Order: sequence, then C-alpha cells, then structure tokens
Amino acid sequence: MDMSDSEKISLAQDFLSQAEPFCVSQLFEYMDDTYFFVKNTKGQFIKANKAFLKLFGYKKLEDVIGLTDYDMVSRELAVRYEMDDQKVLAGEKICELTEPVSSSNGIISLHVSTKLPVRNREGEIIGLIGITRDTQKTLNALTPLQKFQPALDIIEREYGKNIKLDDLAEAVCMSTSTFLRNFKKQFGMTPGNYIKQVRYKAACRLLSESALSITEVAYDTGFSDQSHFTREFKKISGVTPKSYRQKFSS
Repeated sequence: MDMSDSEKISLAQDFLSQAEPFCVSQLFEYMDDTYFFVKNTKGQFIKANKAFLKLFGYKKLEDVIGLTDYDMVSRELAVRYEMDDQKVLAGEKICELTEPVSSSNGIISLHVSTKLPVRNREGEIIGLIGITRDTQKTLNALTPLQKFQPALDIIEREYGKNIKLDDLAEAVCMSTSTFLRNFKKQFGMTPGNYIKQVRYKAACRLLSESALSITEVAYDTGFSDQSHFTREFKKISGVTPKSYRQKFSS
C-alpha cells in the first residue's frame, strides 16, 4: 500500500494515541544489539528503533511505517512471523523464542525474540510490541562469558571441520561435562547449536558472495553432503540454498 510520509506519520500517531505511552521505546535507540518494533493488528510496522532500521536497510522510520514482514523478508520467514504474531494478537506472550532473521543483505542469523500484546485503555488488543536480539552479537558483548572465548575462537576458525566437544572443553580448562553444562547455562543453547549458527551464517555469506557450487559451500561449512546441507539450511531459513542464492547473490 503506497502512502506519503505524512500519511505514514498520521497512521503511527493514530495508533500510538490509543496505546499506553511508549516512553520506554526511547531506551532502545541506544541499544545497537537489540531490535525494537511495534505492529498494529494488520501486521504493519508502526514504530522501530534505529538498530531495526539499519538491520533491514532503511534510513528513517517513515520508510518502515505501514510495511509488513512480507515487504521485508522472504515469504517463508514472513509466514513464520505472522503465525507467531497471531498468537500474540490472541493474547499470548512469546518470550525468548529462537528464530531466524534475514537482514537487508540476505545474511541469516539466529535471534532471540520476545513479543507482547499492546492494549488500549479499554484493554482491547490493538497490536503487539517486540524486541529481537542477535544471539551472537549479544554473546560477544557479555564480559562474564569471556572465559569461553578460546572455545568460541575455535568454532569461528574451524566451523568447516568436525569440531569435537572434548577439544572445546580442553581449550577452556574444563571437563567435557562441566563445559557442556556451563555453556548451555551461559548461552542458552548447546555448543552444537552454536556451531550450527556459525555455519549457517558462513553458508549465507558464501552463497551470496562467492561462486562456489552448493556442494562446495556444504563441505566448506562443515556439512557431510549437499542433501544434509540443504535439509538443515531450509530448517533455519525456510528456503533452499539454491533459492537463497538466486535471491541474494551479488
């Protein structure tokens, strides 16, 4: 739907005038690793912070107001987001949901998202408010997790190889069982899932920026064969590596 900037601003003001004041949203303007957004019941974006705009390649809020997920990401991801949004609009709260997010350049990364209903003064649900965080950026920013850095360095350097849990544990001077328990406690995921995340991001880069065949990308990012790679890639992104390359290849 085409709207002028003034119409977009009017749409946002009409919505926000019915809702509780979003003073807290100002905090998110200073959080580079947290993406904040508000949608109405039609799934249209009403508000977003600077980090969100940058993630999806927009310069100002007016560029986003009135758009839906279908205007910004692949249909497969948009359908996935819409299904979650409908749950929130029905009154549910979605907290700490791990989901794939595709940026403007097509790079897919795992984010942890929280979405809550927005109600007007009469208690009626008129939209939703949400935040999503890039798990890897968040992890890298947390000082208490520095003791795991040697293991993370191995993963970043050798994600294309068969990384053994024992080697990661040894790098941080822990027993394997202690490392596994502490890693999951600190990061909210197993080392295996973290390795998958790194491999997915590497695969996205190679598919969009290199001339390597899909089979070569699969082997270079640590997958046993192309069919395994295709199956796992589609689980995260919602599309096959071939479709992803066709859409985002430079």
